[in-house]
Amino acid sequence: KKQLPAESEAFDVVNQTFRSRMKQVTSEPNCMKASADFKEPENLVKDITQCNVSLEKIQKGLKDYLETKRLYFPRFFFLNDADLLSILAETKDPTLVQPHMGKAFEGMVAVRFEKNDTIIAGMQSGEGETIDMVREVSVAGENEGAVEKWLLEVEEDMMDTLRHQINKSNIAYANSNRVQWCCEWPGQVVLATDCYYWTIEVEDHLDRKDLASYLKKLIDQLLAIVELVRGEMSKLNRVTVGAMVTIDVHA
Repeated sequence: KKQLPAESEAFDVVNQTFRSRMKQVTSEPNCMKASADFKEPENLVKDITQCNVSLEKIQKGLKDYLETKRLYFPRFFFLNDADLLSILAETKDPTLVQPHMGKAFEGMVAVRFEKNDTIIAGMQSGEGETIDMVREVSVAGENEGAVEKWLLEVEEDMMDTLRHQINKSNIAYANSNRVQWCCEWPGQVVLATDCYYWTIEVEDHLDRKDLASYLKKLIDQLLAIVELVRGEMSKLNRVTVGAMVTIDVHA
């Protein structure tokens, strides 16, 4: 009502008119008798027609309102009108937005709320993998009630967090055993670092005209991962390693 006062007021009028007319109709199910019982039957058609006209104007106002929200936070374009309205309606309790997170973010199905649900401190994938944010996102204060505003901050924080994790992983890769390294980092980070070093090493061996030795290195790496997969692994690590192997084989 605060965001769309004119449309809200018009909808109340439509709602009252419709309920009043339907109450009259319900009292006499026979349409012929019901129309004969109305003191001014022509007003029934007039009222229902006017309701339809008003609803079209209300619908246009609502779509224009949703469009402004989508332009502010473009990931809202992934959601239909019903889901978006559900999100925008949960201004008092930001945790109720959780069921819709996966529709706006492909790899993130939930966020972790802390401090009495006033901040977002982490994110979670559909596989249950969790990552701490590099910055806490507040859903209170200036962001209270502005779902699209704090979701935009979550998006920026998500990308900054992954950049930070990938940079750390790139450094760790150069100084760690590859088999151990791939089980210590988030899945997307592992794949990014793996592709990063593959590109660097391929370019280096092309410059040296020595692809044969690099082929042997890649085969040795795959054999080492095969041994890892044959052993005990967590379900999450197995998914990550499986995706990495698929990329390595096809590279």
